[in-house]
Amino acid sequence: MNITGYQAYKKAQIQTADQGRLIIMCYEGTIAFLKQGKMAMLENDVKASTEHLTKAQNVLWELTNSLNFDAGEIAYNLEALYNYMIRRIIDAHYHGKPEIIDEVVNFLEELKESWEKIIYKNR
Repeated sequence: MNITGYQAYKKAQIQTADQGRLIIMCYEGTIAFLKQGKMAMLENDVKASTEHLTKAQNVLWELTNSLNFDAGEIAYNLEALYNYMIRRIIDAHYHGKPEIIDEVVNFLEELKESWEKIIYKNR
């Protein structure tokens, strides 16, 4: 596939997505980065694992920064969960324990499923 065409497609997909779909895309991206980071850890590729796990943390920081605290308790709960996941990623990387990544991936997959139910129920 033409890489320039693919990048243009992805950019258009992001620019035209609604807020709920953007959140799902963030979860999908974070899950992918975590899985790549775990694989790199298992292969003892420190540079690649650092790169992928840092990208995952950055997406979680963006999700944290985009929370609307006027929404109430759910925003505070998501903030705590995102912060916990960031800490777990750091723990996994620092202690060289790729199995910790699975815990974070499971949380993200559950969140993604919940958002999909909410979004697609309302369509």
